[in-house]
Amino acid sequence: MRVWTVQVRPPAGARAPRTLLVRDGFAWGALLVPTLWFLSNGLVALALMHVALVAAMGAVLPAAALPFAIAGVQLFIGFEARSLQCWWLGLRGFRPAAVLVARNADAAFLNLAAFRPDLARAAV
Repeated sequence: MRVWTVQVRPPAGARAPRTLLVRDGFAWGALLVPTLWFLSNGLVALALMHVALVAAMGAVLPAAALPFAIAGVQLFIGFEARSLQCWWLGLRGFRPAAVLVARNADAAFLNLAAFRPDLARAAV
């Protein structure tokens, strides 16, 4: 079973409410190719920060230590990518509304529809 966080952006002006389900846990894609993972999830600023961090480490660290430092950063990103995604959504006006446990995204959505139909309508 996986844990899902329900992120909700309330309506503001002409903008309709929006609900997103964000899976919690380790992100293999973020470990292997963090810049592409960030870009595929709409986290452009975090992708740019990752590129800048790797470039800065390449300029400052000796060549022997660079692979270990990059591996450590990538491992950290793999563990914290979902939290960084929720943080970024929080900066865009989303707030955590619920936590669900389900086998996959479809089951999580069905749980949300049973638990909070108002939020499920905003997710569609």
